[in-house]
Amino acid sequence: MWDGTGGRYDPSALRRLVETEHGRADRAAKVARRHEGLTETAIESMRQFHQRMAELHRATERKHRAAADLHAGYADAVKSWASGPEDPGGVPPAFMAAVAEASGIRSLAVTLFHIGESDASVVVSDPVAAKANDLEYVLGEGPSRERPFKPGVCGEPELSSRWPQFGPAARELGVRAVVSAQLGLVEAPMGTLTAYRPESAPNAEVARSVGVLAEALTATALHPAVRLDGVDGLPVHPLFGDVDLRVVVHQATGVVMTTHQCSAADALDLIRAHAFARNESLTELAYAIVKRTYKLT
Repeated sequence: MWDGTGGRYDPSALRRLVETEHGRADRAAKVARRHEGLTETAIESMRQFHQRMAELHRATERKHRAAADLHAGYADAVKSWASGPEDPGGVPPAFMAAVAEASGIRSLAVTLFHIGESDASVVVSDPVAAKANDLEYVLGEGPSRERPFKPGVCGEPELSSRWPQFGPAARELGVRAVVSAQLGLVEAPMGTLTAYRPESAPNAEVARSVGVLAEALTATALHPAVRLDGVDGLPVHPLFGDVDLRVVVHQATGVVMTTHQCSAADALDLIRAHAFARNESLTELAYAIVKRTYKLT
């Protein structure tokens, strides 16, 4: 079977991960069932404790089941793709696309924090998420850029009142609400997971699912035990096979700095302004600047 995914797809490692996550889910479910039983039989003063323990272990079970399902879905997608012709003439299935398929939440974006805002790494599941996240980058506001970060659902009309530029622009893409969850630990945030939604007020189940997905990604792709790739320094997990470090934006910034004799911050502001004025993706405009098919005036 041809791999073709740049070494980030390891079938045996994914199978082990899926088996491990299923095992952890089964153990959490077993403990939850025990406490659920004790909730009915324990003395009155202990029933609340057992109920709370049952809820905690059911939440742990959901996290590990979600992790197992999304990785199994990705493994199946890559297996099907790689079983085709030796040179299929296309790119491997994207990990976040498999996550979106498994969760039923179509437009998802992972944004990983770096020291500088302009260096954020982004992975998206579909074109809507890509365009919406790009709007955040161009406009400098939006759910994944908010500090301090506020998880949860933001629907209409709050979308526009919280982000006066991003809200109306996102609506033109068909995005009427967002659901956000933090990646990483509460005391050590690593990024955000954002769902861009077409309905004005996503239901509680969607919000809960986004939170579970964020926990699953934190426990797997972003876990400290994941070894680092010696080539690019990124963890060896399929999530990072599709990461966008916005390299072309930095290249375009360098071009503008040289041609306009300005600072990096001013150059990036110029590119953002032109992208916004042209109603064009920041990445697309950056490519045009680097290829010298568009010149800022």
